[in-house]
Amino acid sequence: MSTLKAGDQFAGVIVAAPGLPELDYKVPSDMLVAVGDRVLVTLVKRRVVGIVVSLKTSTEIAGSRLKSILAVLNDIEPLRAEWLALTKFAGLYYQHSWGEAALTALPLFFRRAPVRTHAKWLEKTRADRPLESKPVVRPELNAEQRSAVEAVGKSEGFAPFVLFGVTGSGKTEVYLNLIEEALAKTPDGQVLLLVPEINLTPQLEGRVRGRFPSERVVALNSEKSDSERAAAWLAVHEGRARVLVGTRMAMLASFKKLVLVIVDEEHDGSFKAGDGLRYSARDLAVWRASKNRCPVILGSATPSLETWMKVKKGDYRLLELKHRAASKAELPSIELIAPPERGSGTALSAAAREAVEAVLAEGRQVILFMNRRGYAPVLSCGACGWVSSCPRCSAFTVFHKLERRLVCHHCGLSRPVPDACPGCGNVDIMPRGTGTERIEEELGKTFPGKRILRIDRDSVSRKGEAEEAFAKVHRGEVDLLVGTQMIAKGHDFQNVGLVLILNADAQILSPMTRAREHLFATLMQVAGRAGRSGARGRVLIQTRFPGDPLFAALADQNYPRFADQLLEEREANLCVPFVYQALLMAESTTLAQALAFLRDAAKLGFATAPETVRVYDPVPMTLVRLMNRERAQLLVEADDRLSLNRFLKTWSAQLPQTSAVSWVLEVDPADI
Repeated sequence: MSTLKAGDQFAGVIVAAPGLPELDYKVPSDMLVAVGDRVLVTLVKRRVVGIVVSLKTSTEIAGSRLKSILAVLNDIEPLRAEWLALTKFAGLYYQHSWGEAALTALPLFFRRAPVRTHAKWLEKTRADRPLESKPVVRPELNAEQRSAVEAVGKSEGFAPFVLFGVTGSGKTEVYLNLIEEALAKTPDGQVLLLVPEINLTPQLEGRVRGRFPSERVVALNSEKSDSERAAAWLAVHEGRARVLVGTRMAMLASFKKLVLVIVDEEHDGSFKAGDGLRYSARDLAVWRASKNRCPVILGSATPSLETWMKVKKGDYRLLELKHRAASKAELPSIELIAPPERGSGTALSAAAREAVEAVLAEGRQVILFMNRRGYAPVLSCGACGWVSSCPRCSAFTVFHKLERRLVCHHCGLSRPVPDACPGCGNVDIMPRGTGTERIEEELGKTFPGKRILRIDRDSVSRKGEAEEAFAKVHRGEVDLLVGTQMIAKGHDFQNVGLVLILNADAQILSPMTRAREHLFATLMQVAGRAGRSGARGRVLIQTRFPGDPLFAALADQNYPRFADQLLEEREANLCVPFVYQALLMAESTTLAQALAFLRDAAKLGFATAPETVRVYDPVPMTLVRLMNRERAQLLVEADDRLSLNRFLKTWSAQLPQTSAVSWVLEVDPADI
């Protein structure tokens, strides 16, 4: 990286502001500036941190308007060309300014001007603890695992692979072997391992640390404090850490020499950011691997339809693990049973209770999956019809019995349960529906003396609680585990004999395009917790729709059949992944204002869109009101990515700016 001494030199600087292009600043004569440096500059009347992305000898800005760089923040090495290219691409593709993409990817610590304690923190952070070399136990790979590792090892340059393995097939052990080979092959190389859930990071981080005691392994996720995130980011940026384990935010970390990228559970929706720069960490992982000319591994028992289609087209190479890694472990049997009769007051049918009793008698554990937290999704009054609605959102407030509170799971509003119906004064207001708290209560009454643990975002909300809760399950201190999607994936429970799934029907009836795809993946994942070692496990699904084709494919655990059928339906109906989409979302104090803005946007789109791009009429969002803001959306669809992105760039630049309406454009929306 060349450093130029300033004479009449100018620097192109990006800052974290919507719509702002690269800005020119004069480099003072006594200042050394390099591309990738963080600098302190004046923006309007504020001092902000920016990043130098170019150096030049001329500028079109008049001298009287040209401002100078105030300071170079040279406390760390300049940001590398590879990272700048990544953030530039992310900004362009997801319709944000380069500065927004780049600056928001930095830890907060490096987005601010240094303070007095800055140097001391850096000195302490760089004083890494010494690493110890100790013997490592490497489980022997089976033939399928060895074949997968060898295939990746023989590849050269950019090579995208899909590790398609049944639950319990030992995908993690394949990852560890691939990491080991990559680190040995390139002494200064680094590896990125992405996981979908925060609660999986400590578990996987611990396993990676145990496997590579002589290498520095760091983690990045939103549960870490600002200083912890900054320390991990810096260790990777400076090359002191060779393995980074993290959630989607780790995708935008700065590497010195990236040689392998792994995305575990690549199908998971949490890899798509829901605010700010709404990027897909999985898609950026593939792009980044291509630019670094290195392998990328997308692992899943239920690959996304986008990934599966690329496999079928030959763009990605398929590596299959068809058997469970444990020698005697078999895939669980999957059976459909009828739910209890409506109004019975119980969530478990007689058949479900008998199955639970039988497994507990064998000394094995039971998982009860209910993807709805709280005690009940709503309170209601039978006399006047009042329901516990959120005053700020078009949603119900959920009844949490232990806290005796009504909580909106969308905006976070929490208030006490009323003593009587606010509408008519009736004291007999009743919970309707079932959540994890209610299941936990029912189990306590049905199976007295058994050790019951509930794991959801309410029960393990504090730092470290989820890790300790899962450790209890692994230690055998739990008989009955009740949980939401937090328990569905990535956990290698060794003694689970039965998985009972209680509320699959809600998603079967969903109108969302991806609902069935997501449901199949969730059911396959949670079913995979059963019978991972020793005796075969059993999975029971309570459903009123036993004839649905989804359950037939699930019972056979035949994802290819399900995915191929779904792809045929999507192609016939011109749905993703056979088209490319963007969603313009607007919100205002009234729905009329939001819709009026989108109608104007649609008119502009109708007039300017090429034949390959289709602009649809605006509609209210499914959750119309959120935190007292009314919301609507407009869908844009195209036959190819290039046409869509070109149209969006021109169209979004012409959208009216008004204080009455705020809007955001999401490329490749996760669910509509």
